Amino acid sequence: MTAYIGRQASKSRWPAILACVAVVTSLTVRAESGAPNAPKDGAIGYVITDLFWAVYQTPDAREECPKGFNDGPREQFATLFPAGEPRTVVATQLKQEIATWHPTANADSFPFYAVEGPLSYGLNLDGKVDPDDFTHPNGARGIDNEVYRAVGCIIGFRGPVGVEYIFQNKAITDRRYNRTMIELTGVDDLTNDDNVTVTIYRGLDRLLTDATGNKVMAGGSQRIDTRWGASLIQQTQGKIVDAVLTTEPLEKVLIPWMNLGVPTFQIIRDMRLQLTLTPTGAEGLVAGYADVDTWYRQLIRNDSSHHLSNGQISGISLYKALRRLADAYPDPETGANTAISMALDAKFAQVFVVHPQGDDVVAKAVSQ
Repeated sequence: MTAYIGRQASKSRWPAILACVAVVTSLTVRAESGAPNAPKDGAIGYVITDLFWAVYQTPDAREECPKGFNDGPREQFATLFPAGEPRTVVATQLKQEIATWHPTANADSFPFYAVEGPLSYGLNLDGKVDPDDFTHPNGARGIDNEVYRAVGCIIGFRGPVGVEYIFQNKAITDRRYNRTMIELTGVDDLTNDDNVTVTIYRGLDRLLTDATGNKVMAGGSQRIDTRWGASLIQQTQGKIVDAVLTTEPLEKVLIPWMNLGVPTFQIIRDMRLQLTLTPTGAEGLVAGYADVDTWYRQLIRNDSSHHLSNGQISGISLYKALRRLADAYPDPETGANTAISMALDAKFAQVFVVHPQGDDVVAKAVSQ
């Protein structure tokens, strides 16, 4: 019986083993033939395995958060409604819940500590270098990332133990709903190519992992969701310089993002990618301007006050900060900005993109 179980377990590992062998063999053949660093047929796919807001942080946080971290719902509740005083559920708990689900941009009754440090990850989205812009740790100036300014001094958004950092990022791997991927076509060389086509899809399949189930491996396959995900298909152009892909901005992109079982999404305007490519993966930034209301709804629809409290995240105060720091897409009637600059740290694993209904369906979706 033991021998039989061992043989069965061994068989279950064969798909992963064969996928690894295929990737390694392909790379070896190309290296020995002296061929350029180009994928087969000029196409290569990547699927997102890790995704979270780009937060620059120092070990003691004194550089970026000299005043400390923000209070969460529990701390604010204790201040607003001291123990021993008469109170009702309606006038306390329900009042705070309503304010969380229906926030306003009115002045905050609590101090909010925004990031004060000069450094941030991200990209120069507007092509300008303004006095209030960040500087990238690599020295690049004009970095636009106001989401970081809003969340950088909130414990729940800081790695590696922040509640949002853990669960939102983990959900990217665990949930097929979140299966965003890109396919590069027309690639002559993964090191330098002055024009490649980049298409964004949603996949349908689980990720290929090692025996632990925790590490995503290259060489899996993903079918394109051409039914429910047809409206998510987008296409843009890019170039590769020294193995770094940079894409032209896309006007509006929806990124599916389910956390704790609640299907939600992000709306990113002027979205562009900056990714370091290898034959087995990619890593870098997804940047643009996040719609403020959608950003906030994605947070509170996934996290109850219980989870927000664990990360010391006051939705009431955070929404006001997001509105105050919003820096793009002004409302034509009020003039208030509706979008906020952002950057996401992203990691990808190489996958074989399967077009189950042919390229015509994709071409139609792109044209629409």
